[in-house]
Amino acid sequence: MTHEKKTIGIFGGGQLGMLLAEAAKNIGFETNIYCPDHESPAFKFATNQTIAEYNDKQILVQFIKSVDYITIEFENIPQNTINFIAKSGKLFPSSDAIKISQDRLMEKDFCVENHIATNEYTDVVNISDLSHWNYDKKSVIKTRQLGYDGKGQRVINTKSEAEQAFKEFGNRPCILEEFVDFAIEVSTISARDTHGNTFTYPPSENIHKNHILNTSCVPASIDQKTENTLYEISKKMIKNLNYIGVLAIEFFVLKDNSILVNEIAPRVHNSGHWTLDGADISQFEQHIRAISQLKILNPKLIFKTKMLNLIGDDVNIWKDKNSSKNEKIYIYGKTETKMGRKMGHVNFLEEFKY
Repeated sequence: MTHEKKTIGIFGGGQLGMLLAEAAKNIGFETNIYCPDHESPAFKFATNQTIAEYNDKQILVQFIKSVDYITIEFENIPQNTINFIAKSGKLFPSSDAIKISQDRLMEKDFCVENHIATNEYTDVVNISDLSHWNYDKKSVIKTRQLGYDGKGQRVINTKSEAEQAFKEFGNRPCILEEFVDFAIEVSTISARDTHGNTFTYPPSENIHKNHILNTSCVPASIDQKTENTLYEISKKMIKNLNYIGVLAIEFFVLKDNSILVNEIAPRVHNSGHWTLDGADISQFEQHIRAISQLKILNPKLIFKTKMLNLIGDDVNIWKDKNSSKNEKIYIYGKTETKMGRKMGHVNFLEEFKY
């Protein structure tokens, strides 16, 4: 590379941070991982590590000075911390985009304001707000913030079930939304750089098990018209968010082929792990390029790919195996195996037959 060696600061030390740090290293950047966990997987590829709480202002000041660009590997970093980092002008994506993605209500409102279809919803600030909803059909109540992998959400059929869930969620602000009986669930991984270039990878078809992503398959089993619509929506969203970096968008495709946006993630995403082997440029390299003021590339799909998540004890089946031509194994090196914890993934590759 022609640029002088610069440092990318990454908030979060999980597998996404690890794969970002590896991508950054491969294209000539140094990295500094900021994470409170002493045994973070991301430290494996990081040039430097900052072990501190996310609200330690004194350490944050030092960290900001030590890096040229800052990004995140997960969105649930305290908003005060995000705002503080943003003042440096080094944070990508922007604090506004992260703020929207941290709050399910703001996500839905963004869709409505930008004429992007999503399911019906209502804001629930207190228990009396639950009276304004029609319970004739199945619904889902979710906490507005700090929800992922099925945490902080419940399918409900009656007002009393909604009230019970709201209390169990600690009376925190929630969103009540229509349950979507979708045909398939898909996601797109899009990137936008500081030069205004955008790119969206082919949509992946996703299957969840116990609310956690189980498999992502590319190409998805959708027609060309649906695929083109997904590209259009993705481009519109990443542009209207004035977003820099990789953005993941999860969609529901209904039986009549109509499309609803489910939610967004302001970062590289589990459903984009297939790009490590199924495309010639991964989502991780795209993100590093975008946030460091390089131009993103136009990756090509080179294999049909099925990504399998290794959750909890599933990792034991694969951890002593070696990758092969058609099976690429990624073990994250987490010190403790827990039920529901993402421990690794496998990409199964298949040649295209023309």
